[in-house]
Amino acid sequence: MQQTRHKLNIGDINIASFSRPCPGERVNGDTVVIERRDTTLFLALIDALGHGPPAHAVAVRAARFLRNDWSSDVNDTIYRLHAELKGTIGAVAGICVLDTVTLKLCYTGVGNTVFRTIGSHATRLYSTEGVIGSRMRQPPLQTVPLNRSDIILLYSDGVSDRFDVEHYPQILYHSARAIARKVVDKFGKSHDDATCIVMRYGR
Repeated sequence: MQQTRHKLNIGDINIASFSRPCPGERVNGDTVVIERRDTTLFLALIDALGHGPPAHAVAVRAARFLRNDWSSDVNDTIYRLHAELKGTIGAVAGICVLDTVTLKLCYTGVGNTVFRTIGSHATRLYSTEGVIGSRMRQPPLQTVPLNRSDIILLYSDGVSDRFDVEHYPQILYHSARAIARKVVDKFGKSHDDATCIVMRYGR
């Protein structure tokens, strides 16, 4: 089973991800892109439709495109990804950029990826309906300030969305890397690829 991990530290900000394919599959239809340019941090979670080799091929294509062509304008980036994936089975995605100086985070998403914060207050940002590369409504641009006590989670629909702090109380104390792995292991669905990106201060 192919498992992938990413980890990046920028000053006090720690980012990590963990991803595993649908049980029984050898390749993953989910993928993560974490890039930095000067004071801008780019995070993307792409979930190609279905799973197995066809989904993996689309995920690889999307990741290759985003690594080379992302910008701080998340809506522009997702529209260009939409054009890039025309003719494929398509994907859903959540994309965000963080200004590491002002700590302003911008997010947009298409499909059923989930963006939420746990910490000083709970926040959930929403994605529009649609499939990137096929049919897509105009995605909403949403902004939130990053607070030092916040834990930011971005995960695919292969992770059950019915969990909160009481189901995983150690989330408040664990490192970003430990949280990403635990969320997938504990809440990942047995019939789908599952991926989680975590960003937090100091761990």
